[in-house]
Amino acid sequence: MADLRHSQAKCHHPVLSGPWPPVAITALAAALRLINLGGRPFWYDEAFAVLYAEKPLSTMLYGTLTQFQGAAADVHPLFFYSVLHAWMRLVGQSPAGVRALSVLLGTATVIMVYLLTRRLFGWRSGLAAATIVAIAPFPIYYSQEARMYALLGFAAITTTYFFVRAWAGGKCGDWIAFSVFGAITLYAHNLAFAFLIAMDLWVLWAWFRPRGARWRNLRPLLLSHILMVGLFAPWLMVVPSQIGKIQQAYWVQQPGIAQLIQTLLVFHFAYDNQSLPGCLLPPALFFSLLIAALIVFHLVRRPGLANTRPESGEARWVSLFLLLTVVPILLIFLLSQIRPVYIVRALLPSALTYYVLVATTLVVGEVPRPIKWALLVPAVAIATASLWNHYTYAQFPRSPFDQAATFLRAHRQPGDAIVHSNKLTFLPTHYYDRSLPQAFIADEPGSPSDTLAYPTQEALGLFATPDLETATRGHDRVWFVIFGRAVDEYRDGGQPDHPHRMWLERHYNLMSVTSFNDLDLYEYQTGPPPAAAAPLPFHALQAAR
Repeated sequence: MADLRHSQAKCHHPVLSGPWPPVAITALAAALRLINLGGRPFWYDEAFAVLYAEKPLSTMLYGTLTQFQGAAADVHPLFFYSVLHAWMRLVGQSPAGVRALSVLLGTATVIMVYLLTRRLFGWRSGLAAATIVAIAPFPIYYSQEARMYALLGFAAITTTYFFVRAWAGGKCGDWIAFSVFGAITLYAHNLAFAFLIAMDLWVLWAWFRPRGARWRNLRPLLLSHILMVGLFAPWLMVVPSQIGKIQQAYWVQQPGIAQLIQTLLVFHFAYDNQSLPGCLLPPALFFSLLIAALIVFHLVRRPGLANTRPESGEARWVSLFLLLTVVPILLIFLLSQIRPVYIVRALLPSALTYYVLVATTLVVGEVPRPIKWALLVPAVAIATASLWNHYTYAQFPRSPFDQAATFLRAHRQPGDAIVHSNKLTFLPTHYYDRSLPQAFIADEPGSPSDTLAYPTQEALGLFATPDLETATRGHDRVWFVIFGRAVDEYRDGGQPDHPHRMWLERHYNLMSVTSFNDLDLYEYQTGPPPAAAAPLPFHALQAAR
C-alpha cells in the first residue's frame, strides 16, 4: 500500500493544505468551548477543585497524603490542583475564569491532534481528526470543566506525538519530551498508566511482528522510560496508599457490558456525568454502534495491516492508534472486576485516538461517498443536539446552586440552620456564598460515598456534622437542602421517604418547599404550621417539586 502522505500530496490543495484551515478549526474549537462557560453552575467536583486548589501546596499534601484508617486521604495526584492554584492567582475564582484553564488545554489538544494525525496520515486526515475533536461533545464537556481531564487528554496526546517523532527520527529532544509529557500524563490521573501500557504493547508488536525491526530504539526507549519513572517517582511511592483508599470506599460500581456500550456512546455523542435527553438516546446509540462497526470493518478488510513492510508507515501507526484506543478500556475494565475503578472520563485519551481512527477511515478508507454522508449528516445533527443539551443542562448533579445560595441569603434569619443532606449540595452552595453558615451530614462510614476523609476536611476547613440532631440542635427553623433525585431513590427502593426528611417531619413542621430544578429547599420550623401552608404528606411532596 502506498504511503499515505505521498498519496495525499498528489491531491495537494493549495488552500486546504495551508495554514488557514487548521487555524479555523482551532477557532471553532475555542468558540464551542467558550459557550455559556460561566453560565453553567459549578457542581461538587468543580467546587471541590477550587476550594482545594486555593490552599497552599503543603495543605493539599496534608489533605491528600495523610494516612486515615490505613490509607491516603484522597485518591488523586496533586499536579492539576497545583496548576489550578497558580492559574487562579492570575484569573481569580469565577467559574468562567477557573474553567478557562480547561478551555486552553482542550483547544491545545485539538492542535496536537492535528499535528499528530497530519504527520502520520496526511493533511486531509489531520483536518478531519482535528474537526472531530473540535466538535465532539465528550472533549468539549471536559474542556468546560474545572477538573484534571482536559489536562489528561492534552498530556496524553502530546506524549503520543513526541513518541511518534522519537520512534521515527530518534532525536534526543523528542525522547526527552516523550518522557516529560509521559510523566505529566501520569501526574494528571492515576489511571493514565493504562494509556502508556498500550503504547508499550505497541512497541512489542512492532518488534516481534513478521518482518518487524527487532529491538529498534531499545536503548533510547529504556532511557526515556527510566526518566519518565524517575520524574513520577515522588508520587509513585504514594500510589499504593491511594489504591488502599479506593479499596476502603469508592463510589464506582463494577462495570459490565452496559458500561462498555456506554463508553462507546460517550465517545461519540455523550458525556459520562449528565444524561442525554431520552429522544436523543436511541439515534445516538444506533449511530455510535454503526460508526464503530464501520471502523472495525475497514480495519479487518484492509489488506496488509499485519504484513506491511517496516518502512511503510500506515499499518504500524494505525495499529498504534488501535491499541491506544482499545487496550486502556479493556485493561481498566478487567481491573475493575477486582476493584471497580472504571470511569469513562479517565478514558478521554483513548477517545482522542479513536477520533483519529474515525478520521483516517472516512478520509482514506474505501468508504463510498453516499455512506459517508449518510453517517456524517445525522452524526453532526446528534452532536449538535447533544451540545445544546450540555450548554443548557441544569439538573443533577449541576443544579443551579448559585440561585439556591441567593435564595438562602435572602430568606435566612439569625438563628436559622442551613443543613445539607450531604456534601454534594453543600460544597457548591458554599462556593457561591461562603458567608452563609451551613452544615452537611457526614456520609455513612465505609459506604461507597464516604470519599471525603477527615484529613481532607481539615485541609478544606470544612467539617461534616455526624447527624441531623447535632446539626439542628438549638435551632427553631431549619432550611434543609437535598437533591430530589436522592428522595426519589429512597421511594423507588420501597421506603416512604428519605431518612433525613422523615426525621425532620418527626421533629419539625414543614412550612414551605422551594425547588431549583431538582434541588429542593425545605423550610422546617417548630410550632404549628400556618393554616395556608399545612405540612405536605409524603406522597404529595413529589408533586410539590
